[in-house]
Amino acid sequence: MGSIQTLAIGLGMAGYYALVAVGFGLIFATLRIFHVAHGTVFVTGGYVFFFLHRLYGFDLATSAAIAVACAAILGVAIDRVIYIPIMRRGGGMFAVFIASLGVALIFDALYLVLTKGVLAIARTDSLQIWNVGAIALRQYDMAMVVLVLVIFLLLYLWLHRTRTGLEIRALTDNEMLAGTVGMNVDRTRNSIFLIASAMAGLAGVLTAYDNGINPDSGNRTLFIAVVAVILGGVRNLLAGTLLGSVALGIITAFAMFLYPEWVTFCIFAMMIVLILFRPKGLFG
Repeated sequence: MGSIQTLAIGLGMAGYYALVAVGFGLIFATLRIFHVAHGTVFVTGGYVFFFLHRLYGFDLATSAAIAVACAAILGVAIDRVIYIPIMRRGGGMFAVFIASLGVALIFDALYLVLTKGVLAIARTDSLQIWNVGAIALRQYDMAMVVLVLVIFLLLYLWLHRTRTGLEIRALTDNEMLAGTVGMNVDRTRNSIFLIASAMAGLAGVLTAYDNGINPDSGNRTLFIAVVAVILGGVRNLLAGTLLGSVALGIITAFAMFLYPEWVTFCIFAMMIVLILFRPKGLFG
């Protein structure tokens, strides 16, 4: 019975990972940027939600909407203020990576000063439980699964049925050609960062409401999201990140239940083995 409960928790955790991973993968696949600060966007969404709802008494919907909007704006701002000027001055992808790492470290230090590293949990009440015989399942985990599936369906339709989505897919295949045929690369780039950052912010909101966040939560979640992208491969981003996130969510949940000290080992051991045998991922 405990295995089924742990599996349900793992699926709920997979939802957080999937939202962060698909945004990171979208940026990496289209713009070739290893966006370390994506974890900062995630944790920013969580902290804005926590401050508004828990400290200032805003209702859940308003707090969540503002938090997601702040995360989306932050993601676009990082690109416009930092990444693009570096690239226009001749900086390569390694320079952008270092700058992204610097942004992440600066925000980590800022949130550490503001919160003293205390775990920030936005909810004030207990989560509802479904009792199915001797099995107790959290309604939150089931709702998370449904929400992520709906978001991925909408993202699929956006990428395959809209002009912007088609431009993003073209940018993924050939960035130089996309620019030469008249595509507005700047507008498409803004759309990529906006959507990816909004999903990371939503993941931060959901995490803050459930387990809570601290200044290091962004880095931990980002690393797992990167492994999920590697596991699934970027050639089939949606299916790949979803499968990779589910696998990592389940592994993390069972590892935390059975051997908590082995969680990090299990995740990165899987990544190393996968890189050795399937460097392009399961869907590469």
